[in-house]
Amino acid sequence: MKISSLQGDFKIIQTIKNQDELLVLGAWKDLVRLFDSNRTFLVNKNESLFGIYLCKQECAEFMNKIIQEIDYHEWEDFKIEKPTYQNQFQA
Repeated sequence: MKISSLQGDFKIIQTIKNQDELLVLGAWKDLVRLFDSNRTFLVNKNESLFGIYLCKQECAEFMNKIIQEIDYHEWEDFKIEKPTYQNQFQA
């Protein structure tokens, strides 16, 4: 899952080895702003990409913080032209 926010750009991946562990990828400055720098590690030097492992609960708290900081004032002119669920069945 890719997330772009005021806190930075992140990519969240579920690890294969441990289903309860998530890998959050992002820039150094964005990760250390939200997490302890001792937990952050280099993933790709050429892309300046860093990562941090989180449990699902910690990731949920991270996502909650990002959602709370959304600036909804920018959505004043936001309108949905056509519902995306129009032709879908719900269980």
